[in-house]
Amino acid sequence: RKKTVKEIRTPELKSKFDNGDSFVLLDVRESFEIEKAAIHPHMHIPMSLVPIRMNELDKIDPIFIICHTGARSWHATRFLENKGFDVCNILGGIHAWALEVDPNVPIY
Repeated sequence: RKKTVKEIRTPELKSKFDNGDSFVLLDVRESFEIEKAAIHPHMHIPMSLVPIRMNELDKIDPIFIICHTGARSWHATRFLENKGFDVCNILGGIHAWALEVDPNVPIY
């Protein structure tokens, strides 16, 4: 059975942007994917580099983690949660953001 992680839907994330909440949006996709579609501002650390670059993250602000559909970000969320970070997976990833929040973000 999979361990659960904290998760957030894209409309809730949009509300946090709109309210000016303090958080970090961590995008764990590859650079070529971010060139296709991205939410700004974000911090970019590809999934494979999260273990060696996690020192670039702080443990104060909540971190919302995004990928294409939510699978890689789920794994990154679980990993960083185990290291003591306040993390939350974004359900459906950038794909859901494009469908539910911002139709100007390309679907790929």
